[in-house]
Amino acid sequence: MKNLCIVKTNVANLYKKPSFTSELVTQAILKEKLIILEKSGNWYKIEQWDKYQSWVHEFYIDSLDSKSNISWTELPIRKKTVDDLITFAKSFIGIPYLWGGKSSYGFDCSGFVQTVFKMCGINMPRDASEQILRKNLFEIDFKNINIGDLLFFKEQNNINHVAIYIGNNQIIHSSGSVKIEKLDVNKQLYEKLFKTMSIESLFNE
Repeated sequence: MKNLCIVKTNVANLYKKPSFTSELVTQAILKEKLIILEKSGNWYKIEQWDKYQSWVHEFYIDSLDSKSNISWTELPIRKKTVDDLITFAKSFIGIPYLWGGKSSYGFDCSGFVQTVFKMCGINMPRDASEQILRKNLFEIDFKNINIGDLLFFKEQNNINHVAIYIGNNQIIHSSGSVKIEKLDVNKQLYEKLFKTMSIESLFNE
């Protein structure tokens, strides 16, 4: 049986290594269930619903019976529409940027996308470099972009940013904070545009 724990704080910071001085890589939310992989002192290496592995301090968690059912997350799971997706995304406008963040306390770009899509019942990988490879995302020409489609940006051969298209040449993304920008105004970002991916098939899964 898998060893399980559950997040007992509103947000749990998860780290690359078992130390508060290590890099914050992602977060877990209240009542999220985690699989324990190993223990080091007061730290636990855990795996989340998206298979992402990191370290959590015991302060953030309570133990859970190994026979408990893993529902993974308390976020809504009923499939919703693209309009819902955009509504959810806009509800986070003004939330500050936080490297490794995926909650209303702070988002990084891919954490923002993962959270918004999860609220629509669609599971996305944690990092932008993995999100672009997700099954049923299909590359399209930018001129054929639709509301809700994803834009991926590349710098020095690394996919390092992702945004959601909301129409009228505007994107919503986490950059400094969650905000809406016209893509043609932010030319520095536009020049790094790598691929435009259609999300249409995600809503038909």
